[in-house]
Amino acid sequence: MPKDRSKDKPPVDPRRRLRRRILWSAGAVLLIALAVFVFRPFWRLSSQFDDLTFRQPSRLYGLTPTLVQGKPFARERLIEDLNNEGYRAEPGAAALPPGRYREGQDSITIQLRNFPLPDGGTGNGLVEASWNGSRIATLRLSGREAETVSLEPPLLASYYGEDHQERRPVDLDKVSPDLVKAVIAAEDDTFFQHNGVSVSGVLRALWVNLRGGGIRQGGSTLTQQLVKNLYLSHERTVGRKAQELVLALLLEARYGKEQILEAYLNEIYLGGSNGVSLMGMGAASRAYFGKDPAQLDLAEAATLAGMIRAPAAYSPTNHPAKSKERRDWVLERMRKLELVPGARIDQALARPVSTAPEPVVRRRAPYFADAMAVEAQKRFGIEVLADTGHALFSTLDWRSQQAAVEAVAFGLDAAEKGYQKGHEGAGPLQAALVSVDPQTGGILAYVGGRDYSQSQFDRAGQALRQPGSAFKPVVYAAAFETGRVTPATMLEDTPLTITKAGLVWSPKNDDGSFHGLVTVRRAIEHSYNPATARLGQQVGMEKVVALAHKMGISAKIDPFPSVALGAFETTPVELAGVYGTLAAQGVRAPVHGLTAVLDRYRKPVQGVALPAPEPVLSPQTAYIVTSLLQGVLRNGTAAGGAGGIQGDVAGKTGTTNKRRDSWFGGFSRERATVVWVGYDDNSTTRLSGARAALPIWNRFMSKAALRGGFSYFRQPSGLTTVPIDRETGKIATEYCPSVVHEVFRAGTAPSQVCDQHQSYWDLQIAEALEARDGEEVEAGAAESVDRARRERHPFKSWLRRVFGDEDQEKGAKEGKGGVVVLPEEGTDVKPPHRPR
Repeated sequence: MPKDRSKDKPPVDPRRRLRRRILWSAGAVLLIALAVFVFRPFWRLSSQFDDLTFRQPSRLYGLTPTLVQGKPFARERLIEDLNNEGYRAEPGAAALPPGRYREGQDSITIQLRNFPLPDGGTGNGLVEASWNGSRIATLRLSGREAETVSLEPPLLASYYGEDHQERRPVDLDKVSPDLVKAVIAAEDDTFFQHNGVSVSGVLRALWVNLRGGGIRQGGSTLTQQLVKNLYLSHERTVGRKAQELVLALLLEARYGKEQILEAYLNEIYLGGSNGVSLMGMGAASRAYFGKDPAQLDLAEAATLAGMIRAPAAYSPTNHPAKSKERRDWVLERMRKLELVPGARIDQALARPVSTAPEPVVRRRAPYFADAMAVEAQKRFGIEVLADTGHALFSTLDWRSQQAAVEAVAFGLDAAEKGYQKGHEGAGPLQAALVSVDPQTGGILAYVGGRDYSQSQFDRAGQALRQPGSAFKPVVYAAAFETGRVTPATMLEDTPLTITKAGLVWSPKNDDGSFHGLVTVRRAIEHSYNPATARLGQQVGMEKVVALAHKMGISAKIDPFPSVALGAFETTPVELAGVYGTLAAQGVRAPVHGLTAVLDRYRKPVQGVALPAPEPVLSPQTAYIVTSLLQGVLRNGTAAGGAGGIQGDVAGKTGTTNKRRDSWFGGFSRERATVVWVGYDDNSTTRLSGARAALPIWNRFMSKAALRGGFSYFRQPSGLTTVPIDRETGKIATEYCPSVVHEVFRAGTAPSQVCDQHQSYWDLQIAEALEARDGEEVEAGAAESVDRARRERHPFKSWLRRVFGDEDQEKGAKEGKGGVVVLPEEGTDVKPPHRPR
């Protein structure tokens, strides 16, 4: 039988077993503690470290100003543009640093900053331009003659993350060596010798803290500062400091000194501007000096390095005296460490603190920035712009945008003070303005509301409102396209009732009156509703709706009769496209804001190409409608609305039922602009388009026009101009009291001469003929009547007496046989009132 060996084992000491369990438990706790306290934070720290070079806001740029040799460009405008973008004038003859310009008698020299180009390149260089009058005579870029030079585009918006941090990451080899040396001297002169922790620094900080009775100094190396900025909080506790030391050692074990230094220079906090934190030397050097880090001189480098300890206290813009004191300390520190020759130190010490701040832009055009984020998603597939480093290039003209914002603010204040009596519970009166380039469809100005800080809802691109009479030009364009309607066609402006699908509709004019037979011109100039509704029925509402879609309206529209008066919903952006089509002589260019997008590596992002501009309306029809809309501004509902605007403009008012919406859409050859005014809750404003929207449109267009004003509308071939009586629509005579030179397609002009308006002499003859009670007129009387007609003008009669006329001696004075006895020359005869 086998021997039981279990009886040979010595008994286990319970205390030993307990100690073993305690050690195992302590080890497990230690491992967990290390995982929580060190390894997990280090893993997260490493992830953040690897992403540092890619994190920066996306930026939206406006239309690039371009100088062209031989073309006009006002020097005053160029200087204003440069000042707006943070460039500063610098007198003297020394070389210009980036972000500066110098004026000559008829010249300007500009040292451009580095800026991105839509093709992924970088713009920069020295621009030299001279003027001959208002035109650019010579143009040079970096010493070479150039036909065109692109200047820095205006920065319209930066798409920040929730932390609102401005970042411009830069590689270490693109940082000024002086800046690297200044940071080392100011913050960690043993950086290249230690392994993440400076023992002497820790001992020095420990001694200071013991003497002060608390944690007053950290003795942190650059690596420790980086760890703290990336991952740890800024609280001063022993536990946080221990964690900082361990993570710094691990970071140096994994990454090289150059990588750590580059990350530090891109992550350090250096103050704020416009509510945005400046993170890293790239952002700070642009914000304070308008330069990239590679372009900083020694004094500027020392200034930024000196700010690290206390960015707010040592800000060169807010506290230049303290900033200079701190800068000089850094320079002397660099002298002591022999990092820079003494002669250069002395030169830097002699310089005053001088800044050329480049504006840090959050949202200069906030509604447009939001709209472009939507367009970037739709056309380029970019879901997120915050901190993704994209560069978006747009069509927005910054000068036009400034004019639009000012016009909206001024117009709304005037409307509320002058006409609008206030409205309880509706919020402030709102407005939207969209201006586009008719040839390209590019958005030139975009205002989506009164105040973005109060309401971010975009009324220009998102608010669906009824256009009212602002849609009528489409109805008339559809009518002209049929070839059966002309500006002289007579329309009935009389009571009308239309029944369709069981619905009864009876359009009326704004004042409740009717005007009988009117010409097409008068109907649109004065915005007569029944006349326009009848025209829509005559043309066919299906054709009107089809044309509206071709001209840029995307909404589904049921062809109800009321659509002729704008009883459907659209946006100001789409309506601007409609008016842009008229301005481009019937060619529709899709409305858009983006021209190019670059990714964070400055590679072009391929997006959905815009449709090419296409003709949707004959140029003849577009010109005829344009002629009618010019009349709206001269004689119609917007009479006087073009005051102060040089050149040709045309437009149409729009007011919806109960005056909920006020519109004005108008255009020149260079731009089409639509303005909407109303309340967000769709309540009545008691304002017409002429009183609310037109003043805003006028103020904007008068400021947006280039020097010399807008160009004249060009009449296409295939049209003829005929003088037409405004009342009858017939060919005018010299006695018609109101004549318009109307435009017709060849072969469509009226052939009848106006018989409603006659001279006094014609009226006398007509009365004499009527007095015959139908008796036959003798041959001699007929001849006398004919002579009377020929002699009805006193000036012509005088000419005949002077130069002779075989019938003059006989005259028409016999007074027999029904012949009218005409008064003697010079007799004071008062003609009767001319019928109108």
